[in-house]
Amino acid sequence: MNKTAIHHMTWKEVEEAFKKDPVVIVPLGSMEEHGPHSITGDFLAATEIAKRVAEKTENLYIPTIPFGNSEYFRGYPGTISLSQQTVISLLEDVCTSLIEHGITKILFFNGHAGNAPAVDQVARKIRREKKIMVASMDLWQMLTPKQKEDIYKEDKDPSGHGGEPLSSVMSYLFPNDMRMDLLPKNWEVNTSWANFEIDNLTKIKVNESKGNLFLNMDEISKEGILGNPLNASAERGEKIIAALVEYGITLVEMTKDSNMVLEK
Repeated sequence: MNKTAIHHMTWKEVEEAFKKDPVVIVPLGSMEEHGPHSITGDFLAATEIAKRVAEKTENLYIPTIPFGNSEYFRGYPGTISLSQQTVISLLEDVCTSLIEHGITKILFFNGHAGNAPAVDQVARKIRREKKIMVASMDLWQMLTPKQKEDIYKEDKDPSGHGGEPLSSVMSYLFPNDMRMDLLPKNWEVNTSWANFEIDNLTKIKVNESKGNLFLNMDEISKEGILGNPLNASAERGEKIIAALVEYGITLVEMTKDSNMVLEK
């Protein structure tokens, strides 16, 4: 099999690989808390998904950008948060470097919700200025309700920060680093702040609708858990990774078969 990791290639090998008009996957993640039981480096999961997809499709990927905007987790040791402008500048520079050497098919595998606004802004700027369409996939939002039902087999969806799907994904990929023994059987999740009723990390309830309040995680959950990780398992994690890899393969193939260069 040809090399698929650009960071394991010489520049001459990269030059030859770029002549084939490949899709280049840019994996993104973060370095932040995921509850007392799970490791902080969730970017490692994005790395593994990008690697598997690139190998199966014989396209390319670059090293994962490990840090993102994690402002609401700054209260937890181990969290490294970049400003949104830093993330935007970083992604823009990565895309520009690839485009300068002929790459027209760039695909973000985004493993951190906080990166999504930066991806959107950069993709639109690349479209406007470079006339190249960029695609992306938000990894942890990809599972359908049916897939969740098949994988979790629970009455209540355990998805949420510090819960699923990452607790199972990390249990599968890095079982020796997980500390499920540090997970309490019960943890408090605040449902209100001042006069506001909390809906989730970024939303408050306003009558029958929702508004925004810019809370930090430790104001909602001291343990940093909003989902339910109690039933997390490596078996679940393997199924989740397999499903996400299949989505990634499909998106790479769609991108590969498309002309991503817009008319100037």
